[in-house]
Order: sequence, then structure tokens, then C-alpha cells
Amino acid sequence: MSELNEATNTTDGATPAPYLIDCSPLLAELPGASFDVPEFTLTSTSEGELIHTTVQARVDRTNRGVRLIAHVRGVQEGACARCLSPARAALETRIDEEVLEERHAQGEGERLGRGNSVDLGRIAVEGLDLVRRLVLHCDPLCPERCGHCGAPHQTEECPEREVDPRLAVLGSLLPPSGDQPEVKG
Repeated sequence: MSELNEATNTTDGATPAPYLIDCSPLLAELPGASFDVPEFTLTSTSEGELIHTTVQARVDRTNRGVRLIAHVRGVQEGACARCLSPARAALETRIDEEVLEERHAQGEGERLGRGNSVDLGRIAVEGLDLVRRLVLHCDPLCPERCGHCGAPHQTEECPEREVDPRLAVLGSLLPPSGDQPEVKG
């Protein structure tokens, strides 16, 4: 079993990498060697919402690079789209991705970075971002807000709803509430 080290926490860009690991010791092994990455946590922001992430991963040596196998769990925190109260959603995904050495890479595939490093944190956050809720709601589901008064009930049920005086005549054609119209035929 090989040992992986946390690499220097920088990438080619200006932003620091969330969880960069050095795969050089594993790449020195024959294909089939593996290493269990210690469980780690991250916090990221996606479109104004916090995502707290926990990652359990294993890195296997392949004949072209390394294979990342990870179980990623997280909690998405933000404002409910209906009532604007704080809301949370549990997220979970699995990652199974091969990261190739430059000499084997073709196209848009994931590649080992400088110093044979892999940004496992970035890959985990991107995987969790694919399963996050685009519209966050309370759980259990909160009632809709009224468009007239803002109270937690539907607009049709609003006691403060005013009837347009021009349409008041049409109200007389409706049966009293609670009565069922008579069905003929």
C-alpha cells in the first residue's frame, strides 16, 4: 500500500485548491496499487448557497494514471425559494473518475496537475454541485405565500382579497360557497 501526501495547496490559477493530493508515490507503484485517502470536509459556495461536504475516497493506480473512487455527502444551505426562511437539503453522490498522466491524456479528460497532483476537493465539490437542488425549499414543504398580503396561505384563500367592483356582478352567478351546483343530465 502506497502513501499519498497532501501537496502544496496551490494550482496553476490564483485560487487555492480545496484539497490537493500528491499522487507521485502511487504513480511509482505498479497498476493495481491503492491508497485510502483520510476522510476530509470542505465548505464551498455555489450561487450564494453554502455546501458543506464530507469526502471518503480511495485512489487506485492504473496503467494510464490514477482512478478516484469517492463517496461524497453534503448539506446545501440557503434560503427557501417560497418563504425565504433558512433551508437545508441533504446531498449525496459517488465519483468514479480516472485522472490521466499527460502522456496518456486525449481530449477533455481530467489530467494530473503540476507535481502529479490531483485536486480531489474540486472534483468532489463539482460532483456534489451536479446533484444540488436548483430551487431550495423547506423540508417539510412550507406553504406558499399570498400574493396580496404575504401571509403563509395561497392567494385564493386570502381573507383580505378584494373583489374588483366591475366583477362583483359575476359573483352573484356563483353558488354560495360550500354548495355544490346541481348536475343535470
